[in-house]
Amino acid sequence: MTQHDTEATSKNPRSKAVPFVLVAVVAGIAAVVLFAGVIPALRRNKALAEATAARGAEMQKVVFVEATAAPATARVSLPARLAAQQETALFAQTGGYLGAMQVDVGDAVKAGQLLVEIATPVLDREIEQSAAALKVAQAKIELAQAKLDLAHASLERLRRVGDARAVSQQTLDEAAANEKSDAATLAAARADLASVEAAGHKLEAQKSLARIVAPFDGEITARGYDAGALIVADRIDAARPIFRVTNREEIRAFIDVPQSFAASIAAGQSIDLTVRELAGRHFDAKIVRAAPELDRTTRTRLVEARLANADHALLPGMFAEAAIASVRAAGTTMVPGEAILIRDGKQALAVIDAQDTLHYIVVTLGRDNGAQVEVLGGAASGVPAGARLAVGLSRQPADGAKVAPVARATK
Repeated sequence: MTQHDTEATSKNPRSKAVPFVLVAVVAGIAAVVLFAGVIPALRRNKALAEATAARGAEMQKVVFVEATAAPATARVSLPARLAAQQETALFAQTGGYLGAMQVDVGDAVKAGQLLVEIATPVLDREIEQSAAALKVAQAKIELAQAKLDLAHASLERLRRVGDARAVSQQTLDEAAANEKSDAATLAAARADLASVEAAGHKLEAQKSLARIVAPFDGEITARGYDAGALIVADRIDAARPIFRVTNREEIRAFIDVPQSFAASIAAGQSIDLTVRELAGRHFDAKIVRAAPELDRTTRTRLVEARLANADHALLPGMFAEAAIASVRAAGTTMVPGEAILIRDGKQALAVIDAQDTLHYIVVTLGRDNGAQVEVLGGAASGVPAGARLAVGLSRQPADGAKVAPVARATK
């Protein structure tokens, strides 16, 4: 070292201390980071791992409900449409003017009773013309018969002469031809008479249709025209009959039964009918027939039931509620719909046994009434009445896992 360097060093003593200060600062910062950040983070991670392990060691709490035994019969309420035992609309089949109305809406009528008669002046003239034509046809027959008789007599006289010189063969042939011609004329006259008689019978039949009569015992429920109205037979308004007659001594109820109940319907089965406007009254109806197939659109089966209506309390056109009961299969249990799970594409229930072990059981479901679902053969499949069923599983424990069952609080 030269004298100049020695002198420079002695003059600047801080030059050796700078590296040591830097090292000390870096070491201090590292210590602060270690104690302030890394160590607490390690402690948090350890605590989190310990908490996770503790939660894994704890049994999952599972809320459960109990399955209940299904009643022996299932009951469903369905809307029903009421109709009369018999109902028909009466239309005119001949033209004319309506005469005086013999009955009006609400009147009781008997079968065959005259309701109104149509005046048919044009038809009456046609009947008179037909009667005259009949007389003409009969006269033609008499004339033709007389001509035939004369032709036959003439031919017989010529044949009895016997002398070929007095009567030629030509004369005999002409007489025979005349007889045949007159016979044909008589046959044609008789055919004309039959045609005239047939036309007359048709007109008489049309005249008889001018009398509108009740087809059965019942009541007048509608009247479409007033007396004096012009009726044109070939322009009938199907929505406007002259009268509508109804017999409501017996009422028919039509019910659309859904597929889940369709198979249990049978003729003779009882139905309890109620009508909202007739509070407190129940009407006993019997099923008389059911459609042999389901409606392809609604998937329902049309059922007809009948009931007596002697007091006329039920009106055709009303809506009613039909309560239908059907027998359930033995061993059926009821479970809440929320207990149904899907496991491997199959419907299943999570059943908690007496040892608080959870098992998944595949089941066959029956009718679903919304809140409750039938489990067919539930007692035999491991879901008897009283079985504890897990509900509201946010995650499904493994089959055979131990759980902590908690009964759901009743509302």
